[in-house]
Amino acid sequence: MAQSWIDNTAGSRLLPHPPVLFLPGWGFSGQILDLAEKRYSWLRPAAPLDPATALSEILAYLGEHDIDTIQLVGWSMGAFLALDFACAFPGKVAALTLLGMRASWPPSEIGAIRLALEADPSAFLPDFYRKSLLGYKKESRRFVAEQQEALMKSLDMQVLGRGLDYLAQWRQPAQGVQCQVFCWHGRRDIIAPAAELAMIPGARLTIIEHGGHAIFLDREFSPGD
Repeated sequence: MAQSWIDNTAGSRLLPHPPVLFLPGWGFSGQILDLAEKRYSWLRPAAPLDPATALSEILAYLGEHDIDTIQLVGWSMGAFLALDFACAFPGKVAALTLLGMRASWPPSEIGAIRLALEADPSAFLPDFYRKSLLGYKKESRRFVAEQQEALMKSLDMQVLGRGLDYLAQWRQPAQGVQCQVFCWHGRRDIIAPAAELAMIPGARLTIIEHGGHAIFLDREFSPGD
């Protein structure tokens, strides 16, 4: 089934131009943005992204809505997808903001995640979500109360598996990108440790000292800066 996209820009007087599309991390949908105190006027996917179809779905969405160029904000796995899209369709991307982006995922870690997910997803996923939101207590409590149960019920295990396959094989493209690139990372990120962050040539890197993995929830995060 094709990905549907949430557009919460109705009535906003401060619409970004070009429009911004948010690509969430593995196991999350775009609804995670609802936890942010800042109200981002960003398009976001209604369901977790499937790396096998994400790029074609983004391209199809742009065509359907006559959008020539976009800004992409990618978080974790979404950052990999954002960079891949910018390399594949350079004329479509005006700017990239890459959040909590690891240079690569060690096969041993992917293997451990895969085994834990297969053994008991109802135990593994809440712990993964907790680690992803570590450092943002209020937002983490809201996620558990408002989103976690429905999200877990909606998850497609095959899509999660393809996400792990994608993370395992992903390597930074050899070619650079033509647009501006902003990278943000949290020093206290335990999902994508700061020591292993991706170094993108020409990118402007900002490290938030007390930031965690969900850096877009941080008060010090200012997209576009």
